[in-house]
Amino acid sequence: MTHDRKPSVLHYLDQLDPRTGGVVAHVSDLAVLCAERGVRVCIATSHEHPRPERLDQKPGPDIVPLGPPGLGGILLSGSQLDRLFELASGFDVMHLHGAWNVANLQIASRARRLGKPYVTTPHGMLDDWCMQHRGWKKKGYMALFGKKYYAGAELVLYCAEGELQQSSPWTAGTPGRVIPAATDLAPYQDLPGPDRARQSIAGAQGDEPVVLFLSRIDPKKGLEVLIDAAGLLADHASGFRLLIAGTGEPEYVAGLRKRADRAGIGDRTHFIGHVSGEDKVSLYQRANVLALPTKQENFGLVLTESLAAETPVVTTKGVDIWPELESCGGGRIVEGTPEAFADTIGELLEAPDICEEMGRRGREWVMQDLDPDVLAEKFLDAYSLAASHNP
Repeated sequence: MTHDRKPSVLHYLDQLDPRTGGVVAHVSDLAVLCAERGVRVCIATSHEHPRPERLDQKPGPDIVPLGPPGLGGILLSGSQLDRLFELASGFDVMHLHGAWNVANLQIASRARRLGKPYVTTPHGMLDDWCMQHRGWKKKGYMALFGKKYYAGAELVLYCAEGELQQSSPWTAGTPGRVIPAATDLAPYQDLPGPDRARQSIAGAQGDEPVVLFLSRIDPKKGLEVLIDAAGLLADHASGFRLLIAGTGEPEYVAGLRKRADRAGIGDRTHFIGHVSGEDKVSLYQRANVLALPTKQENFGLVLTESLAAETPVVTTKGVDIWPELESCGGGRIVEGTPEAFADTIGELLEAPDICEEMGRRGREWVMQDLDPDVLAEKFLDAYSLAASHNP
């Protein structure tokens, strides 16, 4: 690759369903971020639909469906790999995502044989909490396959310094760079206000204080802690509502509904499903505080999105960017217990002036430190370095 042009990038991601969480959002925003700056970008995927509407904007990345994986729904067929690498021949560098996708091993193996440079992003999957959860399987996988996978990468790209520190024991000494997750800030430049959410989202009507959870509904996210915290808070605070935005396994969601009933807050807890677009921005603004009692979070896009909408956040040290959230003044970092969340949320609901100041400071940090132009240059510099190793 010559150094007088921007490197072209081919991403592989197994699916693009926006309901599955932060990885899809990160890749989508990154691909659009680069495409908007004149970079040729493509996402090859096994499952094309559903996908974020953002990927259909112009300029934007090309989307190339490879078809569902074969054996066990995890391996690409020989013809799919052939198609992928025929496509890859027209790109300077490949970007692979996640730590446990077996198809990535196939792609990386062929890339090494062909001398096609690739970079990879673990998306927090090598963090301490993740490696301890079903740890024997993951450590065995890393010993058998992961070491060679990371050793063959030109760079490992991390979203936070905390992620780099936790992941580096598993990445075979491959150089790493910390670049915050690309965030689409365009919807947050001119905020729509909370009235749209009041009119269109169940539970958001009126002016009662709102505690918001917005994420994939998964045991890792700690919703049990938040529901129990809301139950404690209801004992000495009246009128607030708990809004839970996101989707998850129906049986798990049903269990959470029952938990809210047992905590005595069933009537003030609203499960509102997946929210996107301007409705999501307005919902952030409608909330007094966003609470995420997560056990582990790589970057936590919902946290930076909430701050961009001037809504303060309460979360745990399970988030790799917790030092940044705390130091910017927009976040409170607490222990992952119902008591700690109840105390902190209660304090903020009783002090709207503090919430307003936290939201203002948080938005300033996001708009400055996560500026898309700055992040785009950092990613393109990393891609250029990787592509320079292309024989």
